[in-house]
Amino acid sequence: MTEHDRPVPDDVVADDAAGGMGEASGMGEAGEAPPDAAAGEPDAADDARRELARERDDYKDKWLRAHAELDNVRKRARREIAEAQTFAVADVLRDLLDVLDNFERAAAAAAANGDAEAVRSGVALIHGRLREILGARGLSPIPTAKGDPFDPGIHEAVMQMEGDGVESGAVLEVAQAGYRLGDLVLRPCRVVVAR
Repeated sequence: MTEHDRPVPDDVVADDAAGGMGEASGMGEAGEAPPDAAAGEPDAADDARRELARERDDYKDKWLRAHAELDNVRKRARREIAEAQTFAVADVLRDLLDVLDNFERAAAAAAANGDAEAVRSGVALIHGRLREILGARGLSPIPTAKGDPFDPGIHEAVMQMEGDGVESGAVLEVAQAGYRLGDLVLRPCRVVVAR
């Protein structure tokens, strides 16, 4: 129990209110310090309070440091993901620049010569090169043929028509090829489905 928690007798309170020096003012009857202070020993409750405050401050400091470190990790992860995406896109675009250059050469040759067969041959070479580049990156066409059963996982129906020799619900015609990157369907095959 501390000095503040001890009950104060009425006569000491009255004496203190009159300006006297009683126990409530921290001095004994003869003007000496209370027994606890006279002994020079710190109060056990004050020590416990100080220790708890020190522990609280220590835990708060650790929490603030951990919170700051978590924020730094999140920022670093976002930055690394953005950089990885930029480098991945840059790598693909670097390869596609060859294709762009080849198209520009073909357009210039077509304008200069006007030879349709040379232009067709050049475009076929560019098409083959583009397929090589995309195939090296893991892109592959989704094989779909007339009569294949419609699969909503890899097909997108653009219309339905009556089909000769094809059962209902099967692919009648491929309107646009589909592609996948590994197991990920980048674009489904757009197909006409038989009724």
